[in-house]
Amino acid sequence: MERKEKQKIYSTFKQDLEQFATNVQELIHDAELSTKREFLQKIADDVNRLYESSIQVQKAQDEDAEEIGAIVQNIFVQPLAVKAHGHISIKKAVETFEPEKEGETDLSYIMREYVTHPESTKSFVRELELLSEEFDTILRQIA
Repeated sequence: MERKEKQKIYSTFKQDLEQFATNVQELIHDAELSTKREFLQKIADDVNRLYESSIQVQKAQDEDAEEIGAIVQNIFVQPLAVKAHGHISIKKAVETFEPEKEGETDLSYIMREYVTHPESTKSFVRELELLSEEFDTILRQIA
């Protein structure tokens, strides 16, 4: 893979990672976002973009980058315990999210869990930020 192509893939991944972290962090400051359709759609779009970016990063043949991409991908496919529905992954909740459908969705339940457990959410956001910082180092190495 050419250096320019790798830089583009890595930059996209980093931007997607930071955007997702920022939006999750918004929940800490505004709990009502967990029920707003527009916000849930934004989270769903973030997850889809970041998931795809994580797959592209894993194909770039750089061990450190692949590891970070795999961590992010695992975050989205790892089943979470959500009171109302047992276990569901963020990726599955996004796949079944229908923005025009009224009522609770798996994605809104997950976002509400983020709000209910702000300390865990802050730790999660910090983990995403650390991954982003590690990715900065990788980006500088190929620049």
